[in-house]
Amino acid sequence: MAWRNIWRNKLRSSVVIMAVTIGLFGGLAATGIMKGMVVDMVKNTLETQVSNIQIHNKDFMANKEVNFLMKNTSEIISKIKTDPVVAAVSERTKSFGMASTASKGIGVIINGVEPENEKKVTQLFNKIEEENGTYFTSDKKNRIIISENLAKKLNVKLKSKIVITFQDYEGNLTGASFKVEGIYNTHNSMFDEQNVFVKKTDLDRLLNMPENTSHEIAVLLNDFQDTPETVERIKKAVPNYLVEGWYDIDPYLKLTSSLITYMLFIFMSIIMLALGFAIVNTMLMVILERTKELGMIMAIGMNRFKVFKMIMFETSMLAVVGGIVGIVVSILFTWHFGNVGIDISEVAQGFESLGYSSVMHPVLELIDYIEVIIMVIITGIIASIFPTIRALKMKPAEAVRD
Repeated sequence: MAWRNIWRNKLRSSVVIMAVTIGLFGGLAATGIMKGMVVDMVKNTLETQVSNIQIHNKDFMANKEVNFLMKNTSEIISKIKTDPVVAAVSERTKSFGMASTASKGIGVIINGVEPENEKKVTQLFNKIEEENGTYFTSDKKNRIIISENLAKKLNVKLKSKIVITFQDYEGNLTGASFKVEGIYNTHNSMFDEQNVFVKKTDLDRLLNMPENTSHEIAVLLNDFQDTPETVERIKKAVPNYLVEGWYDIDPYLKLTSSLITYMLFIFMSIIMLALGFAIVNTMLMVILERTKELGMIMAIGMNRFKVFKMIMFETSMLAVVGGIVGIVVSILFTWHFGNVGIDISEVAQGFESLGYSSVMHPVLELIDYIEVIIMVIITGIIASIFPTIRALKMKPAEAVRD
């Protein structure tokens, strides 16, 4: 009976259902896009910059001086590799200096990497387009990988020379000329403009670093969710050094990842509140139009509980039908654009400066849809309370006489 009553006024019911559909689709689509942007940012950051776990000398993290290094790194790496959840390990030498050309000089972080091990830990080598060179395939000394943004600022291209100056292990100012072998683009302008990459052997030689030492050890896990437990195990294995998970290394990344879990609830709560008022208003109109009808069915014996159930089902069905249609449309939207992406390259500069990608891939999980369905049902039930109370207050004799 409740279902038939909904369609007695097809236009009005269709408008309410359409409003719920559009509201849910808008909320889910917006949430999916923002969640996808955050997921892409976290994935891109872990793959190209942070990795899952990093190990440092505590003083190096505080002072950023090259003489605060880790010793006997080969033994540390051997211990880490015995952990079954560890996928790959790579050590790095890091320094801070000036990258200069004839036209300009810019302060940079110099990352000395082991190319083969680094390719297992990070995906920076995949950020170099074919026409932009290679990732340390040359056997020659003093080769450097820089970003597209930095190349534009320094006015250099492939095979151009860049002079890097920095302080060595003994505190003396030194430097060398490096030839550009590759140009990368991670779509994170902050990271790209600050970081250059050279071979660890070249940087160690120029810094006069002691053998079997490094400033940073990066660890990649098979599953990033194992990070907290693995950090604790590594801390016990190497108690003299600072062991941090990605959430400690980049607090902004942790905060952004945490906030996204509340975004759907906040967005949908606001939307459902607005839709709830619309549904209440519609059902009040329905009750006013059917005053005599409701009075008559109560007069001939339908008890107030059945009237309550009928009106509650009518109200809930308006919300649920609109909700189901909105969720189906959202699933199709998320599936399609999750695969092909939404290109925002025309306005990507501002997003890239914050670490977001220029192509958005909406992401929504099953739990997100379940939460929305529950919210729709609750909204329908709450929205039915006031109209139902209004209907139950009617006196059958007066309703029929009116």
